[in-house]
Amino acid sequence: MSNSSRDRILATLRASHPPFPDAPARPANEDFIPVTKIGSDDLIARFKTMLEGLTGKVHICADEAEAIRTIRDLIGTDRRIMAWDRLPLPELVDQLRADGIDIVEPHARGDQRLQTLHDVEPIRVGVTGADAGLATTGSLVMITSEGQGRIPSLMPPVHVAILRKERLFANLEAWMNAEGKQALEGSNSITLITGPSRTGDIEMILVLGVHGPGVIHVVIC
Repeated sequence: MSNSSRDRILATLRASHPPFPDAPARPANEDFIPVTKIGSDDLIARFKTMLEGLTGKVHICADEAEAIRTIRDLIGTDRRIMAWDRLPLPELVDQLRADGIDIVEPHARGDQRLQTLHDVEPIRVGVTGADAGLATTGSLVMITSEGQGRIPSLMPPVHVAILRKERLFANLEAWMNAEGKQALEGSNSITLITGPSRTGDIEMILVLGVHGPGVIHVVIC
């Protein structure tokens, strides 16, 4: 598009009348005010109810040791998994490697992208952390950064996400108010995951796992 065409379009947009002329002005401060308030004691229960209503599975662990045992059970007999370079349970990596499990953090970039994806395609389980959990929807917030790629959460059939209790927020507004604005400014990709991948495109029949993991486990500790 030429600059002149761009200028004409922008000028037309600026000259158009606002759709709601009587709407109140935006507040001077830019804080995001939560619409729904939930007590901190209810966050885990609400998150569990919402995610399990979408066929996700929530495992509430008393401490890190129980969380590691739970994840180990979910991996089962698999000898190779995908995972973030940086997990919220540092001792988990040591435990898995001691058990002889190969941990792969794929970097699918450039000319090697297709080959990398082909090599990791057989892996069944992906293990990641979660930057936040949203209780009112049972959603996970995943911020892409160095060591926190998207592939382990999107490609394997089974996604295991580690969510620390202090990373639970009532809803998206509460997370935005606390730290989401800074996260948006600091990353070029943020993903919200609400339950397993699902579609109803084929004859209106709900099918899980078509565009991503068909099973999601969230381990809260």
